[in-house]
Amino acid sequence: MTRVTGLLGLVILACLNNGCSFGMTARKYPPALGPKGVIISVRTSQGQFSGELIEVRDSGIVLLTGQKLRLLPYNVILSSELDKTSSRYAISRQTVPKPDVQAHLRLLSRFPQGLTPELTKQLLDAYGQTELAGANP
Repeated sequence: MTRVTGLLGLVILACLNNGCSFGMTARKYPPALGPKGVIISVRTSQGQFSGELIEVRDSGIVLLTGQKLRLLPYNVILSSELDKTSSRYAISRQTVPKPDVQAHLRLLSRFPQGLTPELTKQLLDAYGQTELAGANP
């Protein structure tokens, strides 16, 4: 009886151990592996943009597309898709996302705390810009 109980306990422990690693883990999620934000593809009436999510603002999102920082206001975003992230957090229909969606997107961005004016200037200088580009390609 003790041997069966011990074997059953071992099987249960093995199942629990495997159950903890099912699904997405930090090892499989690129933004968790380094300082970069998640990759987002955004469609506007002016064009398609794809790049790193740098910051989430109340008025829109800041992306690094190629070597250019862009501020895309929510009212120009027709649809979006985030790399390896639920479609629940997509921005669409030219509307401001709900506060819980914005909060989640902030956590996925490179600067979840937001950009200070000084840090924004440093980033703009680094990419040879004087201001954030908009939605025009």
